[in-house]
Amino acid sequence: SWIIDNRTMPKKDKRLSASRIKTLQGCSWLYWAKYHLKLPDKTNTGALRGTICHLVLEMILNKTRTKHYDEMVLAGTIKACPSVYRLVKKHVNAFNYDFFGQGHKSIKGEEEFLLENKDPEYKVLGYMDKSIEFKGNKYKIVDYKSSKSKFTDKELETNLQAMIYSLANKKKNKKAKSLVEFLFLKFARAASQT
Repeated sequence: SWIIDNRTMPKKDKRLSASRIKTLQGCSWLYWAKYHLKLPDKTNTGALRGTICHLVLEMILNKTRTKHYDEMVLAGTIKACPSVYRLVKKHVNAFNYDFFGQGHKSIKGEEEFLLENKDPEYKVLGYMDKSIEFKGNKYKIVDYKSSKSKFTDKELETNLQAMIYSLANKKKNKKAKSLVEFLFLKFARAASQT
């Protein structure tokens, strides 16, 4: 058996994320294996697809690349941009959901945040895929999902990730009114959940 004396071990700065908390809630052994033992995690196709989609959708937000967005939307196909087509053949639906936030004041892609609290002590590190600001301190935070299924009503109502995003946005702007939208990239219809 293994005995670990916490008094002799150096205290590490542990930062949580919504996905780490969800893993811990689902299976404490999986959490321990992934984040403490750092056992290799074989990448699944969903995770790989999500990484590719996040990369492309973040790049399209760059002002120097919006021409690619215009080309694809005008042509009605991602084939208008061969490099994007090669990466996200089946995920054009992400562009069909008000991608730039019509009437927006500002828009940011892949924004890192850190929530820290003393009592109770915690640190949560996360990234917002896309944050769209509108007049009146209204925000729409979009999170891209590459999973095979959407959230149930209960999962959506008690979604930890949405709560963390709203809290992070509130920390940045106390008057912020946030709406979190999950955009499921595998679904051509009804892909959005708020």
